[in-house]
Amino acid sequence: MDFKGMALSELLFYYICIVSGAIGWIYGFVHQSFLQTFYIWACGLGVSVVLCVPDWPFFNRNPVKWLDKSVLEGKSKPSKKTS
Repeated sequence: MDFKGMALSELLFYYICIVSGAIGWIYGFVHQSFLQTFYIWACGLGVSVVLCVPDWPFFNRNPVKWLDKSVLEGKSKPSKKTS
């Protein structure tokens, strides 16, 4: 997962939890049932875990380009001066 993928995963998690909590709160308020509020929020939490925890391919759209090892080996090493 790249850095932009991590940010996307975090945003998805926040938005899904907030939306499911708001929907659950409204539904529970209308039906006067905290249990229904909890069930709806728990379902939203489960959906967010399934979407955000695995490393799905859409989280890897911007791979990090690391420095090639051959570039480092090709540079001359500084010589040690003996006194």
